[in-house]
Amino acid sequence: MPISHRENIENLLHLGVWEITETELELRKGLALSSKALTRLSQRKSEVHRKGYLAIRQLLKFFEIEPQIHQYDLQGAPYLTDGRHLSITHTKNVAAIALSSSPVGVDLEHYQEKIKKIAPRFLHEKETVEGAKQFDIQYLTQIWTAKEALYKAHRISGIHFNKQLLIEPFEATSKEGKGRIFHNEKTWEYELDFRYFHDYCLTVARPKIK
Repeated sequence: MPISHRENIENLLHLGVWEITETELELRKGLALSSKALTRLSQRKSEVHRKGYLAIRQLLKFFEIEPQIHQYDLQGAPYLTDGRHLSITHTKNVAAIALSSSPVGVDLEHYQEKIKKIAPRFLHEKETVEGAKQFDIQYLTQIWTAKEALYKAHRISGIHFNKQLLIEPFEATSKEGKGRIFHNEKTWEYELDFRYFHDYCLTVARPKIK
């Protein structure tokens, strides 16, 4: 389907979500793919990953981002050469981008039982106070997407999710939250925007304006 969710969270922060129902051929329609883009596409051996890549390209086109200003840094993170900030995410049959005038991170994830097993790897000790929530798939998935979004927005490698990233307590249906990053004896504060869908959730992270 075309873009399934579009939102201006703030005047200069735009979110777009694409739920993938198309074939690869359908997703390629209307896209101008450079030789580099075609190489990146061919390097994705899984059909799911190729579709995710193409859906991201469709979202960039939807927001009128010219292919030539969309680049990747040495760590593989996407950026725009016109000064705007970009973050992308895709998993299974969903892709999303966040576009902003300031640093931004976006992440989405489907609800899956297996997240209970990996929770100790990313939960901060202060996030385990309410014991019952450690077995709540939706809560754990939201925490995970929030931390991934923080990591993408901050763009510093080597961050330990269970030690240096903290998500403040939030209610199950909260649309807003707060997160903190601890690094080099400094603390960075971020605003979080939570969005919930049928079988997945999404978080956008942006620096707190002081």
